[in-house]
Amino acid sequence: MRTLSVGLGGIAGVLARYFINTHLNSLSLFPWGTLAVNLLGSFFLAFFLTVALRHIQHRTFLVLAVSTGFTGSFTTFSSLSVESLNLLYSSPLVCLAYILASFLGGLALAFSGKLTGEFLSGLIPSEREAKVIE
Repeated sequence: MRTLSVGLGGIAGVLARYFINTHLNSLSLFPWGTLAVNLLGSFFLAFFLTVALRHIQHRTFLVLAVSTGFTGSFTTFSSLSVESLNLLYSSPLVCLAYILASFLGGLALAFSGKLTGEFLSGLIPSEREAKVIE
């Protein structure tokens, strides 16, 4: 069941990435689509896991489907690497900007996703707290 959960989440993630990459990467030579999915994925994964650890601990299939399956296939380090190499040959400064935007932006968005998740989790009672209220 875990494998199926990851696989189904992966299908959704790869289709979402394909849609975004196809649209945004066609706009210019700069890989806007890959940058967008990696930055969105950084925020989303940190946000989701922060909330999931507090509120949906017992739904491991959902957590696996969303974190490992969806987000794992939505984001793509290999595309970032190949696109960085291509940019390196055509414009080293643009390549450097892309790498810095990807890594520093990813860290900043993961941090803000975690903070957002913590904030929103504080507004919703956890499963344990909900049982005490009942």
